[in-house]
Amino acid sequence: MQNIVILEDQTEQAERMRRMLEQYAASHPDFTYSLKLYERAIPLLTEYTCDADVLFLDIQVPDLSGMEAARRIRAMDEKVIIIFITMLTQYAIEGYSVGAFDYVLKPVRYEEFSAKMDRVCRMLAHQSSAVTLEVRTKEAKRRLNADDVSYIEVSNHDILIHAGDEVIYQWGNLKSYEDKLAASHFVRCNACYLVNLKYVRGISGDSVTVGKDKLAISKAKRKEFLMAVAQYKGGSR
Repeated sequence: MQNIVILEDQTEQAERMRRMLEQYAASHPDFTYSLKLYERAIPLLTEYTCDADVLFLDIQVPDLSGMEAARRIRAMDEKVIIIFITMLTQYAIEGYSVGAFDYVLKPVRYEEFSAKMDRVCRMLAHQSSAVTLEVRTKEAKRRLNADDVSYIEVSNHDILIHAGDEVIYQWGNLKSYEDKLAASHFVRCNACYLVNLKYVRGISGDSVTVGKDKLAISKAKRKEFLMAVAQYKGGSR
């Protein structure tokens, strides 16, 4: 079941897309979905709980541009597929700055819509095999792809998730993350660090360079960690 959201202020266009989804589902028995329709961006942002799989966003809506809505949603949810609905290609191209998956031009035609949905379904099938972390910040709940996390640290009973240049503070314990991420090539180098082997840049003595950071390797974890790194780098995935 895929959760689909449409932001479209024109009733006729929203109804057109609803019918196209019904038509697509009728010709693709494996595709099932739930649908929410919004005429305004603010209610969508207020109610958004990071559970959508696909967002169709009209770029021009009265209360807030679809582009700005996409920026705010992307700050909360790195996983959701965003597709813009627009009359002008130049606006759609700007959408790639917020990680838009694609765009459709008004008036939307079923042949184009169906082709986009075929691509969406392939992407969703790929995403279903990836591990997602749900995290809570002071601002909101977010979804992160585990592949974007370089390492997870425990410090003074806090969990620190390192993703790019960002550090996200969480409650919890490292063991729960270790269990969830075991199949995603995360391995402890000591009691405080859970490392994504994808980001290991080098090992020197009792330390490992993960991205830009150097982390200590404990004696207790050294053999297991070095073996895991060797297997990963050697292609035994």
